Amino acid sequence: SNLESKRDISGSIVNGHDGTYRWIEGHWYYHAAEYGLCPEPLKHGCDTAARHGCGFEGNHNVSIWRSPDLSSGSWERVGTAAHCATDIPDCGVLFRPHLVQHPTTGRFLLYVNYVRKNGAYGGNAVFEAESPVGPFSLVNPSMNLSNLCPRPAQSPPCGKAQGGAGDFDVFVDPADGAAYIAYSVEYYLKLERLTPDMLNSSGENATWVGGLFGGSVSPDYFVEAPVMFVRNGTYYLLYGHCCCFCYQGSGIIVATARHPMGPWTVLPGDLACINETSSGPSVDEMNLGGEPTPGQGCLYGGHTSVSSTRAQQNFVIVVPKANGEATFVWTGDRWQQSPDGIKGHEGQFWAPLQF
Repeated sequence: SNLESKRDISGSIVNGHDGTYRWIEGHWYYHAAEYGLCPEPLKHGCDTAARHGCGFEGNHNVSIWRSPDLSSGSWERVGTAAHCATDIPDCGVLFRPHLVQHPTTGRFLLYVNYVRKNGAYGGNAVFEAESPVGPFSLVNPSMNLSNLCPRPAQSPPCGKAQGGAGDFDVFVDPADGAAYIAYSVEYYLKLERLTPDMLNSSGENATWVGGLFGGSVSPDYFVEAPVMFVRNGTYYLLYGHCCCFCYQGSGIIVATARHPMGPWTVLPGDLACINETSSGPSVDEMNLGGEPTPGQGCLYGGHTSVSSTRAQQNFVIVVPKANGEATFVWTGDRWQQSPDGIKGHEGQFWAPLQF
């Protein structure tokens, strides 16, 4: 059920958020951000951010879960990939781990977005392992992303679309094995090709129809949580307006292209944000705990809509079917909706995408 947090094989709630679901050698592996068992903020999801409260603590880690079929009750915790406090230099908080397999070496690469202890963005650290259960070793403490500033090859002053790099997705193109990273930076969305070893940006940027800064970033502002996948030769990039652990959830804006480097075209409308008069929950009806954060998610720009998923986009699971096709399952994190008020027990919303 989308109204209940998923359970492990002992019946306990899975303390896993963000992250990727990958089918590897007969099992689904979920590499997830594990939060501490502290109480959710009483009002808005990020009210405690300045005080390094719940959701912004240094005890986060990347946990590894395994399931034969993705069902609740089937998840088994099989390890820890990385600890913020000990495995990433100067890590204050980590978010949004992503696992991919290198198409040439076969090794597994784990990307982790993190914030430094002083509150500045550290960018994306990369770990490597021979198996999805590890052990993982740090191979790059901060990727040299084009718009991350300061970064290994970029010192201040920073440009308007340069700064802290946040939510991201790493996509490996099954057509040729090339890898790409989509990431938010200063509330803009950027997409660029990675180097062949997939440890850094190549500096090659995708283009956008009507994009800002010469078409180098998406046309939309105040966005994050990108997800990228390909279906029948069309590449999809989904994202939504910023939602800092926001209770009301965010939308699903869709961009498509015939090649990962673009040009990308943003389609009209939003798949998730709906009017309160439409069928679905209103803001007032969403009384599972907390309050909607003004100006974020589906409330961005003065809108009064709410998310039909009550979630912020996380990942799209590609589930193979016997006929060679696939089902694409959208997943999103339902912030501030824990059944017992514990941050680590917040659940997710899953739904198959219709094309």
